[in-house]
Amino acid sequence: MTDWGPLAYHHDVATVLERENPVAFGSLRPMGPTTELNQLLLRQTYRVDALAHAEVHAAVQRAADALGVVAPVEIYVDEGGQRANAELVFVPDRVVLILSGATLNLLDADELCAVAGHELAHHVLWTAQDGRFLAASRLLDAAESDARTPSEYLETARRFRLATELYADRGGMLACGSLTTTVSGLVKLATGLAKVDSAAYLRQAAEVDYSVPSAGSTHPETVLRAWALQEWAERGRGADPLVAAALGPQLDLAVLDVLGQDRLAEVTRALVWMLVDEGTEGTEDTVRSDEALDLAGRFGVVVGQAPVVTDLPTTLGTETRRYLAAVLLDFATADDEGGADDLGAVLALARRVGLGDELLQMIRDELDLGDRAMTRVLAAADSPRTVR
Repeated sequence: MTDWGPLAYHHDVATVLERENPVAFGSLRPMGPTTELNQLLLRQTYRVDALAHAEVHAAVQRAADALGVVAPVEIYVDEGGQRANAELVFVPDRVVLILSGATLNLLDADELCAVAGHELAHHVLWTAQDGRFLAASRLLDAAESDARTPSEYLETARRFRLATELYADRGGMLACGSLTTTVSGLVKLATGLAKVDSAAYLRQAAEVDYSVPSAGSTHPETVLRAWALQEWAERGRGADPLVAAALGPQLDLAVLDVLGQDRLAEVTRALVWMLVDEGTEGTEDTVRSDEALDLAGRFGVVVGQAPVVTDLPTTLGTETRRYLAAVLLDFATADDEGGADDLGAVLALARRVGLGDELLQMIRDELDLGDRAMTRVLAAADSPRTVR
């Protein structure tokens, strides 16, 4: 676990948000503590004194040492908390850990170390790189409260929270040094059970189909968290792509996040480039009318200049496939005089990249072609050639 650190998702999202919102991003980096917080803690919690509760502080300090946290740690128990839980109240210069419900009664010392490690991992993340990831989180949280926020930002906020919880789970496992202990702490807090079988729960987690992404909004499902921990325990950072895929699909038009939006733009440019520039070895299924080249320019594609991405993913969501087919249809009909030749050339490319069925259905649904015209299109697709 020496390679523990922010996930690629944290880095990539922060990069996009800082690029698109530089002023707001900079203003949301960490600030100092407030007097209001101190008074709120004194009024509404029980402060866990280090002398009276030495074993609690020892478990938490063990986690702090494992994660390299040098800030002073304060522990409180929420007087109004009903459900067992642990929470970090973030301030840059100290660690404020709030426990609620029966947390201290449910967990043994090792499990408390794991749970504390999870919360301390949040502190590590929020203070890393001058608060860059905290700024990203705060910007996404603020965006969620605005009804004008695009859906891809809302999906990014959800996935960012889930990725953060999984990152913190790894911190908990690093703190206590045990997969099964970390899992038992998670399950105890989630269920309220005083006794759980971690090994049995990990076997249960292995039976879940993670090709269906998490539906969590603030936290991943506990079973997904246990599975992710086991994957990381066995594969290290090699498990990152699997875990990321379990949070949400990258190129599903129905649930795009900001990274998926950027990726889809790259894939679209790649498809357009294939259409107007690349061609196929041994054939020529490009479309080079003035109208098609002008349309390609609107996508940022210039003939003779390959885009960053030059191929298409093999797995695409249904709505994404329909969108790409619609882009192809726009090129096929860009030139009023292109007729069956342009349609055939575009259909040939669509078949080559696995979008043939979608484009053919779209041609039949949206273009008023008779049987004879359709036959000419299919014939042109079977013998693609450059249309100029």
